[in-house]
Amino acid sequence: MERQQQLLAAYQQIHSLSSQMIALAQTERWEDLVELELAYVTAVESTAAFTGQAGPSMALQELLRNKLQQILDNETELKRLLQQRMDQLKELIGQSTRQNVVNSTYGQFNDRALLLGEPQIR
Repeated sequence: MERQQQLLAAYQQIHSLSSQMIALAQTERWEDLVELELAYVTAVESTAAFTGQAGPSMALQELLRNKLQQILDNETELKRLLQQRMDQLKELIGQSTRQNVVNSTYGQFNDRALLLGEPQIR
């Protein structure tokens, strides 16, 4: 019975960590999210070791199934938030690349550049 309690606690910890990861992503605290991801992966790995041992009772299986569904829902939401962030970063990289092309192109005419209001010398 104690192992079953530990298994349920492990699933609850994973769910809690995944909920925290969503909160961090929603507030754009990406560095904190990356740090928490290590704890999440460790919790998942240790839970996998529990799962392979004693078979849970039917009542516990139902609790675990519900908790697992919540974890999977959190994973889906987190992937959506991360995809949004990746799209933002792609846009920023694209803007930076376009700006570099413009700077490079107009930088060729550096010796002929005029500042606004400067008279043109011929």
